Amino acid sequence: MLSTLTTSGFADTPATSASTTFTSIPVVDLSQAESPASKATFLAQLRYALVVVGFFYLKNTSMPKNVRDNFVQKSIQLSELPLEKKLKIDMVNSKHFLGYSQMGREKTARITDCREMFDFLTPLPAPGPEDPVYLNVQGPNQWPDEEDVPGFREAVETYLEEVGKLGDTMKVLVAEALDLPANAFARFFNTPARNKVSVLKYPVPSPAKPCSVANDEGYFQGVGAHKDGGFLTFLLQATEHAGLEAQNKLGDWIPVPPIADTYVVNVGRSLEALTGAVCTATTHRVNLHPQYFFDANKRSLGPRYSYPVFQTLKLDLTHEDLTSLRLPAHIQDLVKDDKIKSDAEAFFCRFHLQSPGQGIFTARLTSHPNVGRRWYPELTEQILKAQKEFNEGS
Repeated sequence: MLSTLTTSGFADTPATSASTTFTSIPVVDLSQAESPASKATFLAQLRYALVVVGFFYLKNTSMPKNVRDNFVQKSIQLSELPLEKKLKIDMVNSKHFLGYSQMGREKTARITDCREMFDFLTPLPAPGPEDPVYLNVQGPNQWPDEEDVPGFREAVETYLEEVGKLGDTMKVLVAEALDLPANAFARFFNTPARNKVSVLKYPVPSPAKPCSVANDEGYFQGVGAHKDGGFLTFLLQATEHAGLEAQNKLGDWIPVPPIADTYVVNVGRSLEALTGAVCTATTHRVNLHPQYFFDANKRSLGPRYSYPVFQTLKLDLTHEDLTSLRLPAHIQDLVKDDKIKSDAEAFFCRFHLQSPGQGIFTARLTSHPNVGRRWYPELTEQILKAQKEFNEGS
């Protein structure tokens, strides 16, 4: 954890004396931000987490326990429904990439991921026919039948509302940690902000029929190495499984195991773009190694359930908007000598720099090509071809 932070740079930390990389994920206590006596310490720790790590645990949030627990309970019920009921809200039926994505339908870096997923969005209107096509990453949700999971929609909407409040708090604190005015990021967001939750289920590995094959390092792809596209991601790891890993700037994979009553928060490409890469959008993945599905007493933990909420900027911001923020010189200097050995999915970088909507839309076409081919066939083939050529040439 950061001991002292000055305007000229970072002090020594347990992770590194040079402040260029990390070997563990810091824990930041949000309650410290509420007291003038401890707020400076909190902001120093947050700055280190944003700039050096790009990941941190956030504890003592305002999330009501009953709201969180109800959301988790209903989400597990949804994930455990028979396949035919889940397919009623198949993502392929939504031009907005919302609903259910069954096992084997999602790809990261052109490799199939091993998980099921449901996506639900803050209530936002669909774009009009004359609007840019990338705005179609927002629109109406597909909801399961009420009798299949009673109370599910209410649980999700209440949870998204509460995470939205946490996101509003963090927007201010991130600005203050970077020595910006408290409202510096407000103009880049809708009111309320666009938040999307993914209900994720990673299956127990089957030795007889694994859906993910180990590489030489013992890595089984749950979701492949990637960077999130938004401002901040608020991840609730709902079960005890290890497997989430973040890649430091030297290319090493650092475990991010669950810590009770915390959120894992990570920087997305939009915050990285707004800050001129001062804040780090860190590459991460989920490793489904069979050992992670057992506790210390060798008892099965069952499926891994995980629930990220992606806090997104206005979709139609331009490149000029994204590069209009001016950070203080001493903040920019914190990363001037950094060298990063990992940049997962570098193909998407230019799209995210064009606009948040363009970046997210492009990523959805490649990660859910079955949806893209139904609704945007020509664009999908163009993007998949460009991605293949980029990867083969890099």
